[in-house]
Amino acid sequence: MPDLLVGPVIGGLTHKRVHLWGRASGPGVLHAWVGKHPSLTDAQLASQSLPLSPEDGFAGVAPVSGLTPDTLYYYALTLSDTPPDPTAGPYPSFTTFPLPGQPRSFAFAFGSCFRPGDQNGGQIFCHLDERRKQDSLRFILLLGDQIYADAYAFNNLGYVACSLDDYRAVYAYNWSRPPLRALLANLPAFMTIDDHEVDDDWTWTDSNRTQARIPIWDRIFRLIQHRTAPEWHIPLNRVQDALQAYWEHQGMHAPHFELPPRLNQEGQYDLAPGDPGSLAYSFTFGAAAFFVLDTRTMRVKSRRDRTMLGAGQWQALEQWLLAVKDEFPVKFLVTSCALFYDMLLDFPHDRWSGFPAERARLLHFLAANGIENLYLLAGDLHSAHAISADLYGPQGHPVPIWEFCSSPFEQQTNWLSRFTYFPLQGLPVKNQKRHFSLGLYNFGVVRVDFDSQGKPEVHFEVYGKDGDLLAQV
Repeated sequence: MPDLLVGPVIGGLTHKRVHLWGRASGPGVLHAWVGKHPSLTDAQLASQSLPLSPEDGFAGVAPVSGLTPDTLYYYALTLSDTPPDPTAGPYPSFTTFPLPGQPRSFAFAFGSCFRPGDQNGGQIFCHLDERRKQDSLRFILLLGDQIYADAYAFNNLGYVACSLDDYRAVYAYNWSRPPLRALLANLPAFMTIDDHEVDDDWTWTDSNRTQARIPIWDRIFRLIQHRTAPEWHIPLNRVQDALQAYWEHQGMHAPHFELPPRLNQEGQYDLAPGDPGSLAYSFTFGAAAFFVLDTRTMRVKSRRDRTMLGAGQWQALEQWLLAVKDEFPVKFLVTSCALFYDMLLDFPHDRWSGFPAERARLLHFLAANGIENLYLLAGDLHSAHAISADLYGPQGHPVPIWEFCSSPFEQQTNWLSRFTYFPLQGLPVKNQKRHFSLGLYNFGVVRVDFDSQGKPEVHFEVYGKDGDLLAQV
């Protein structure tokens, strides 16, 4: 009988629903057993997945609905239709979210960039798990680079991932590190894509998304290192394989997408020319609203076109911002890369700085519509920071905004970022202030507290690889 190769992962959690994800070593069906007793003596078969198939790498989701808000559930995800053994408990658990709109104080974690240095990698997740227990963290946001498919010295392949089987193998290696696997079994996760799920700083070169490229320095370096030809080219089929692997491991258990990408008849990721769909999605936790951007799959850089989000995602984002403006007292915009952190000698221009027109569009939209209590959550930078600023719209009324960044979990750090930073220029931005910058392994914790009138107060803390508090605002 097949085994659960990776997982379980608690995805797509709401006040009444959850997506329990797993990837098996062969064909079968996932069975989701849910109860309220730690040993699952009251377990009920709450859901089953579709048959696990090789077309999806034997990955699947068992969607569980009809749950009660703000309730602790224990669960087991098995490949057997036999109820779980009560003597094998306690089992992992999750707590459903409060009803949308209800002001509830809470805390969550976020971060990005996990590249295990060896078989024992991921020790920072042990300390994150302790923080989960101590602070009752409700979920984690993983802001991209959940694998480093191109890091051939660390991806357990010995070469750049070039096929669907390669990408699946890197996921299996990264996500089977015991500390990360244990964390994701107990802490609901919301994920988004960044570049290394495909290749370093990759981008489309045409708006129909038929041709892609990686930076010339990557191609030259791999050529000098005598890497094989497939490793320094990125044809369409390699991008499609990478995005299919992303879909199997990260997209499949996400909440409902704002404008879903097209899937083929087998349910696989389909890169159809002109498809406006992206991997962007939104969710709520009580009186807090979240929009998770897809800053990669619609990204185009050419002489004629330059976009990060694409027209469909822009429309969805602006509609969401207007919809939550007054309905939710605190909003989080999740972006895999920093918006406010410009740096000298940033030749790749791979962050929002490389898309100045789109960055200006977003900031002007926020200012003109007076969208307050908005917090940007970013990763990718390989350092952590907190930045505050004021936006000034047509009436000159200041609109405060913050950016929190946490990165990396386990990767080469960017200690130079603190010395090369400079604030934005020539935009509706005033009083930009960097409160701290840290080039160390880290994870972030955000605390949202509501007073008796439902007014939010938001705090950001950064913890190091040993679980020690490094900075806070």
